[in-house]
Order: sequence, then structure tokens, then C-alpha cells
Amino acid sequence: MAKDILFKVYDLRRENPKSLASPPSKITSHRMSKEEWARTGSAASAVVSGPSKVTKSRRKGRKTAKKPIKKAPRTAAGVLRCTLDEVMCLHCGRTGDERECGAKCSREFRKVNFLPSSAIDIRGPGELGYGAWTAPNVTIKKGQWLEEYLGDLRPLPTNLDAAARSSDSLYRIWIPETAIIDAEKAGNWTRFINSSCRPNVKPWGEFVGKRHVVLFQALRDIGPEEELVFQYGAKWFEKAGFLCRCGVSEEAHMPGEKGKGKGNEGEKGEKGGKDKKRKSAKKI
Repeated sequence: MAKDILFKVYDLRRENPKSLASPPSKITSHRMSKEEWARTGSAASAVVSGPSKVTKSRRKGRKTAKKPIKKAPRTAAGVLRCTLDEVMCLHCGRTGDERECGAKCSREFRKVNFLPSSAIDIRGPGELGYGAWTAPNVTIKKGQWLEEYLGDLRPLPTNLDAAARSSDSLYRIWIPETAIIDAEKAGNWTRFINSSCRPNVKPWGEFVGKRHVVLFQALRDIGPEEELVFQYGAKWFEKAGFLCRCGVSEEAHMPGEKGKGKGNEGEKGEKGGKDKKRKSAKKI
């Protein structure tokens, strides 16, 4: 069995680097358990309802329906594959049923748009645990795509409420009618992005190279040694059983609470929360 790759972390002053004990494991692509998918069957035919960490399209009118498949997928690529003709690739602009769009789009999109791993530091522990920060001399422009959210791919439950009660993971994002991405035990640096009612990044559900993806995008210009944050939303805090302490208010609060946690409007919406013009991803 291959040895887990460990995350390197700094203290809050960016000193004393060390390896973070595993889990979480550091991965560069999604993982999945064939046995788990075989037991539960295809996530594409599961019935999902109710609020949770949800991936939605940032482009208005985008359809996210996925045609049911008869057999449970056997690979991560099979779980996330989408070839609907209504879906347009974020990289090449072709629709999902066109042969020219594929894995090459995913590779090129990552190469052109994503930050190098050296651009992000993981620092902590602090009041909110470990967090993701821009490295010294690194600046991020508004609108830049940062990275894809990675983790263990899990089937969608047939009863979302029951599944939410039975799971203790606070690192899940679900893609409607496709899968849940759970980064509790394995992921990349995006799993360390903390919550704030004044976010500077936001997750979007998109399609690149016939794949469902969850991508983080900068909401504004971000300077060197600045923490990356997005708003998890009230439902996440309700499930976790504690209040938000992001610093926008002297008191602990629930996101969206009247008079507290202001700065949520427009681009600074909930962590994957509500935006009238665009749709995004929520954390379960």
C-alpha cells in the first residue's frame, strides 16, 4: 500500500514548517471505494432534496440533470462523467456530446488557470483551526480560478436527512444527481479554506472536459499572506453545532443573522450560498 502524502503546515507566523499527521491525506485526484458504490448503486438515480452543501452552476439557466446510468461507476472518472448536450465545457465552449471535448480540456484548463501548489500556505492551528493562505509575494486577481475541490467520492443518499444525521464529516460538498465529495480524510489544500461572512473566494459547480467539477474562484483581488475564506452558510453551522467566529462581529453568530455577519451581499454571498444572479456550491 502506498504511503500517504502529508500536508506541510506552518504556524500563523509562517515559521516552523512541519508535516501534518495523516489523515487527512494529500491527494491530486479524487478517490472512490468500488465496494461502497457497488453496495449503494448509482448515485445518478438517487433522489436528493433539502439544503446541504450543494454544487450549482454559476451560469444562469444551466441544467445540471444527469441521465440515469444502469450500473454503478467503477472509477472516479465514471462517477463525474457528464456528456449531456445542454452542458458547455468551461474550457473549450463545446457541449458535452461533442467528441472534441474531453480529458485534454481538463489538463489544459488546470495548466492555464490553477495556482501552483507553492502559491498557497497551510497555516495553524489558530482559532478556526488550520487555514489556507496566499504565500509571500503571491497576488490573486479577481475572477481567477484557484483549484478544484478534491476528496473521496461517495454515492448520494436516497434519504438526505438520514444521511446527514448519520455522518460526522464536515468536509462534504454534494453535486446534485452525481456524488458527494468528502474531503475529511483526503483532499487538497482547498479543504482547509475556512468560513467567513466576508468571503474572498467562492466555490462553483462547473463542467470541464465532460467532468463535473467544483472550482474555487477569487471574488476580489487577494494580496500576499491573506487568508482565503468563503461562507459556509447557516445550515453547515447548525449541523456542526457551533456558531461562526469569523471576526466580522465581536460576538459569535449564525451567518445571515440580522445585525451580524454583514458583508454577505452581492459577490460576498454565503459559503457556496445564495446569489440571485449565479448559483454556487454549499458545504453540508
